Amino acid sequence: MRICVLGSGSSGNAILVEGPRGYVLVDAGFSWREIKARAKRAGFELGGIDALVLTHEHADHIRGLRTLYRRGTTIVASPGTLAALGHRFRRAIPLDGEVELSGLRIAPFPVPHDAAAPRGLVLGNGETRLGIATDLGEVTDLVLEKLAGCEALVFEANHDLEMLLSGPYPWALKLRILGPFGHLSNDAAGEALAGLSEGAGAIFLAHLSQENNRPDLALETVARYLDRWDGALYLTYPDRPSAVLDLGR
Repeated sequence: MRICVLGSGSSGNAILVEGPRGYVLVDAGFSWREIKARAKRAGFELGGIDALVLTHEHADHIRGLRTLYRRGTTIVASPGTLAALGHRFRRAIPLDGEVELSGLRIAPFPVPHDAAAPRGLVLGNGETRLGIATDLGEVTDLVLEKLAGCEALVFEANHDLEMLLSGPYPWALKLRILGPFGHLSNDAAGEALAGLSEGAGAIFLAHLSQENNRPDLALETVARYLDRWDGALYLTYPDRPSAVLDLGR
């Protein structure tokens, strides 16, 4: 199983996962042309995508949805997300339990975010597991339970609290981000990851705000919580792909 975060942030989100029998894309916040170009830059030659798994229906996660669907991609999302999209996809799989796609088992779980029925995900090939939680206002016991034991994680570290509070956003937006259905701060991410890092060899920090965070600050803050962890901590970017992680086996 190979993993690359093709882009992450408020301008767009997409995670490419290569399974034993093809590619699964988690979210499509960019055009198909941009997804293909970023994948090529990361070393993947994409002829197409077998399945697109949507975490929720916000624009920065579905921008390339229609084009991918026209190209034959199967859409996979929670029933609530499918309903919120307002389109009856003939090739759609309701994600209300575990499904198998391209040789990967995909298990969804609810996350607190201001969308219809947002989901975190665990993708596994029977030997290794990738956990994804990139849009959530707080870390619930269920999130910790579902992500425990994953060998790799893509986890949100959206903002630095001081930068957000002193920044230019209107107070209504600041309160939305800080609320239980908003986004995680660097410290909240670090605290959660300190408990999830046991057994994990790699962690990607995702959905960093360009206005209310800095990559070096996110890394430094989360790393303080992981001071005895010997895994690899990666950044993700809004404008380019991340490092490629090969979980092997």
